Amino acid sequence: MKKFIWVTASALVVAGSGHTDATEKQQPALKTVRIDTLSVRDTLYHLSGGGGNSLALIDEINGGVVLIDTKLPDWGGAVIDALESVTDLPVTTIINTHAHASHAGSNPEFSGTKQIISHENTRANMTRMDHYRGRNAASLPTTTFVDRFSLLDDLDRIDLYYFGPAHTDGDIIVVFPAKGVAYVGDLFPSKSVPVIDTANGGSGLSFPDTLAKAVAEIEGVTRVITGHAPPPMTYAGRGQREAGYSTRRGGRTTWDDFREYAEFTLDFVEAVKVASLTGKNIDEATANLTLPERWAAYDMESARASVEAIYSELGDPSR
Repeated sequence: MKKFIWVTASALVVAGSGHTDATEKQQPALKTVRIDTLSVRDTLYHLSGGGGNSLALIDEINGGVVLIDTKLPDWGGAVIDALESVTDLPVTTIINTHAHASHAGSNPEFSGTKQIISHENTRANMTRMDHYRGRNAASLPTTTFVDRFSLLDDLDRIDLYYFGPAHTDGDIIVVFPAKGVAYVGDLFPSKSVPVIDTANGGSGLSFPDTLAKAVAEIEGVTRVITGHAPPPMTYAGRGQREAGYSTRRGGRTTWDDFREYAEFTLDFVEAVKVASLTGKNIDEATANLTLPERWAAYDMESARASVEAIYSELGDPSR
């Protein structure tokens, strides 16, 4: 196995005089995927850049890589480059946490994949997208499930959970029970307002209940990987030490953080419902949401879009 752990590049920049020639101006920026190990055995990796976060499990027993989410369209090559820095094995299985292009857009670029897994609603959503028509139809999920699905065994076991509509109507949680790690995708994108895609079955009203079910049922998880947060603090595994890699001393998202996010989402949705009941329009509701002080650090920049989605479900009183 190859043992370079951190793959990175940057957009091409010309310094000095402040001008470039025509050739340099046309040079595209390099696509960059950073890869960090998450496990002691150097088998579970976090990939950031190019859309939503991805995870990759090196399944040496069966001779392949299980890739959770493939990123934006045209980023598959960058993902493959990153993976080739840590393993010679090909991607044989893809798991799509939901249908959005930032998480499933590069499916067509993994032509040798034997199996693509998703919730049945995610596949249905993807079939309605132009991106998965024609030759790209071959990159639609080949295996779907309703509530639970598991693959691999022992230290490599992966459990997939579906608890109901939230961000979309097909969001799943991917759990690595032997590693105590869960990838929650855009059910918890970051510490910010919930993102609700009603066009793909998302539901603000169901969001808190869906998260509460996940918190109540999933056990043994200590570490959470979110859909769009920056790269996490990583474990300095054997490969990293060989490469002289210094572990980034960043934050670590835990199951308690996920539980807290479920509580925040409940308070957020309840505040929007109160605003609706008191006759506030969308702009008034967004400007005057009353939330407990404990949520002061949460990013509310996209609150209006979330309020609008919830109002759509409730029936906007201003219409």
